[in-house]
Amino acid sequence: MTPDPATCDPTTTLRLVAMLMLDQDCAAVPIVSSGNVVGLVTDRDIACRAVAQGWNAAELPAAAVMSCPLVAINPDETFDDAIQVMRENRVHHLPVVDDDGRLVGIIAQSDLGRRMTNLELGQLTRATSIRGARKWPSKLVRAATARTD
Repeated sequence: MTPDPATCDPTTTLRLVAMLMLDQDCAAVPIVSSGNVVGLVTDRDIACRAVAQGWNAAELPAAAVMSCPLVAINPDETFDDAIQVMRENRVHHLPVVDDDGRLVGIIAQSDLGRRMTNLELGQLTRATSIRGARKWPSKLVRAATARTD
């Protein structure tokens, strides 16, 4: 677990969240409001939920793309519990939140990988990966098809 990770509030722009990820060398930032964790923004959230949609990440708040409701674990849960929660929810990052909703730390899939064999990590990675192609809205498919005709 990474204790005391960098955080942002829901109104922080995605540009600033991305800069924080760069500065902290991380791929996920917990979003905290009034001391409680309310969501999580990953680099993939920024790329797929904002940039790919054509939104202006320099002005868009973290709340617009954060993963919510939050998938988290309690500090008392075990290594195996963390693996199971990641598998069941197909996530790569787990905030560790105490009973009062306060952030204690964050566990990345790579943190777990340090205690796993290559085979186990590969299995976890496959189990939490996004499967299948995204289904594009039919109007986008028609527009793309029209351009090639």
